[in-house]
Amino acid sequence: MLADNAFTVTVTIQGLPADLDTNVYVNGNYNSTLAGGASATYTLSNTNSPYTISIDSYVQGTNNGTRYYCQNTAWQTNSSGTQIFTYLPQYFLAVQTPYGSADGQGWYTSGSTAHATVSDQDVPEGQGTRNIFSGWTGDATGSQLASNAITMDGPKVAVANWTTQFLLAVESDPPNATGLSGSGWYNSNTQANFSASMVIPETSTTRLEFDHWSGEFTGQQIVGSILMDRPKTVKADYLAQYLLAVQYSPVNVAGSYNETHAGWYDTNSDVQLGPAPATITLSAVERLQFTGWSDSGSLSNNLSYTILVDRPRNITLSYTTQYYVEVQSGYGTFSGSGWYDRGATATITGPTEYGTWPISHTLTGWTVDPPSEALTDNGGSWAIVVNGPYVVQAQWGLNYFPLILLFCGAVIGATAAVGGFVGYKRGAFRRPSMPKPQKTQLTPSTHNPKGTCNHCGSNISNDAEFCEKCGAAVSGTQHFSVDDRVYDYIVNHQGVISLGTASTDLGMPVEQLKEITERLKGQGRLS
Repeated sequence: MLADNAFTVTVTIQGLPADLDTNVYVNGNYNSTLAGGASATYTLSNTNSPYTISIDSYVQGTNNGTRYYCQNTAWQTNSSGTQIFTYLPQYFLAVQTPYGSADGQGWYTSGSTAHATVSDQDVPEGQGTRNIFSGWTGDATGSQLASNAITMDGPKVAVANWTTQFLLAVESDPPNATGLSGSGWYNSNTQANFSASMVIPETSTTRLEFDHWSGEFTGQQIVGSILMDRPKTVKADYLAQYLLAVQYSPVNVAGSYNETHAGWYDTNSDVQLGPAPATITLSAVERLQFTGWSDSGSLSNNLSYTILVDRPRNITLSYTTQYYVEVQSGYGTFSGSGWYDRGATATITGPTEYGTWPISHTLTGWTVDPPSEALTDNGGSWAIVVNGPYVVQAQWGLNYFPLILLFCGAVIGATAAVGGFVGYKRGAFRRPSMPKPQKTQLTPSTHNPKGTCNHCGSNISNDAEFCEKCGAAVSGTQHFSVDDRVYDYIVNHQGVISLGTASTDLGMPVEQLKEITERLKGQGRLS
């Protein structure tokens, strides 16, 4: 039986497992313990009303990842009544990360969703080392910094995964070479591939050529691979190269000779050019004659030339074009045949007369084949500018005048003798047609006899000035005595004499002999 000043209240605990209990408080003072699913009745006095009945907000579950939560934990009353306190389960989301900072860890009411997050994509760890977030595992999924939604139907663990990476630096010597590949970050214990350009042009005449790798990799190939178990550096070592160019003057030299040593060379290399051919034959009448190697104004006339490639070099291999000039003549000996530089002057020398008196030949001119140039007469020599190959042919004419003077009478033997004399040169040239020589006539006198010739003893006419037999002068003057001696000499030699020999035999100059023969002809003694 309740006293008049008392009343009762009933408290029931729901949602809490039976093996768990919560504390019951009356006006903040512990009163009792009540298990999950159980109820208890409490008698309260009106004199102290109103009363506040309360329980614990959280009750820890049997494992660390579960607890129970009551949102409304207090009930105030001043009269009899019933109060049900309801607990809801909560689960703990643990977010684990070895690098950086994480968020999302905590308690979540059953059935709710949660997200685990990390703050950074990559976290440096010393020079050349970093850690890269790679995704979520455990009770979380996803590869973004924030995980996919996690349904909190129990205790959960979200694990942030990270990958350690090492930096590969691909460098060059000299620095800043182009065409290098492979620099970057690589996952720990993976293979890194890298490469370099074989040739790096700088200008048209300078370049870099790959030589080898150094640093933490060695090799001579332009590609390589290395295990990235720590930060590493590889270096592509290049050699500076310069272009050695060879030009040809004239350009047609290259058609017959190509200097194979031209090309790219490492700096400070010694390169031997040549030996170049001394002569390049283009045809029987045209050739190229070696002049020399020219290099920045200097000239070497050696067939081989050694050069230091300490910078881009441009060498010229020079030849002079030469043409053959052939001097031809049926008579005499002429100089001037041979090879001449283009534009040079060829000088021809030789006789203008050939043969012995009275049969001789006179140089009448020249023919040039091809007729693009003409000879210049320099008084005793001839000159031609050699702008191509030439055949220079001497032209001769037969001098008949002495022969006509010396033919006297109808002497067939003299004609035969002249024929024989001319035959001395027959076959050596093709002579122009020659007029038939005239026979030399001895003109008989028509005067009456006047005595006996002192020279030959023949009878002579009284008015004759010369002996009709031997031609001796009747008068004894010195003038006719000299003429008679010449006349007798010609007759004795059957009309064929040599001026040189007659001059010696008669003891008089050649010019005097010519004057006397002209005078005898004028007198009719020679025709």
